[in-house]
Amino acid sequence: MREHYPDFFESAFAAGFRTEQDGYEYRLFCQDIGQLQIQTGKIVANDPLVMFETEPFTETFPTGSFPVQLAIAQVQHLDEAKSPEEELEPDERVALARIVFADKPVVSWKMAVWENSDVSQLAPHEFFGYGVDAGTGCFMDEVACKQLESKMEQDDTYFETLMEEMDQTYKHTRNWLVKDMGDGANIAMFSSGWGDGSYASYIGYDADGKIVRLLTDFYVIGWMESPEEE
Repeated sequence: MREHYPDFFESAFAAGFRTEQDGYEYRLFCQDIGQLQIQTGKIVANDPLVMFETEPFTETFPTGSFPVQLAIAQVQHLDEAKSPEEELEPDERVALARIVFADKPVVSWKMAVWENSDVSQLAPHEFFGYGVDAGTGCFMDEVACKQLESKMEQDDTYFETLMEEMDQTYKHTRNWLVKDMGDGANIAMFSSGWGDGSYASYIGYDADGKIVRLLTDFYVIGWMESPEEE
């Protein structure tokens, strides 16, 4: 398992972040999508349209109302990006999503895991992540998760309602929604990078060892194959 994680976990949310990979240019910008209500400190991250995982992470997070931000990548082939005559709209993908618990620098990261996840057994390029089968990820308190489960059980077309509401923010090819579930609970949901897959989340700590971030990386920007020292 890795002990060091890429600097872009933070810098991707700053203005002007840009990188190139495999003949493509990635220009990222930060999108604030709203406040997430954390009531119990136990957070679930999953695909809310299929609900494969409903178990919260083992870590207990701060409670309260916290901003959720997306680092959205505008992706263009380098030939298109450098050609002023072609004004093609770039493909937009949600590269990372995060909850900001405090506006303090992150000095260390740790993979967010579930009970019985043994990180000591992971190879450098392996991780524990949640499965996505409907191109969507989310953050929610376990109270909101139980409410969502209940609504899904009562109405097997409820996921269609969520998809329609998400499409109100659609732009090729990403969208998001902060859904009020009632009783002070809500869900922050968003497109998952290139689509379906398995995606890991990471907890950021400040110099005092306090939690200041929870971030999901949708691997739009590749880094897993890089040596740790980079």
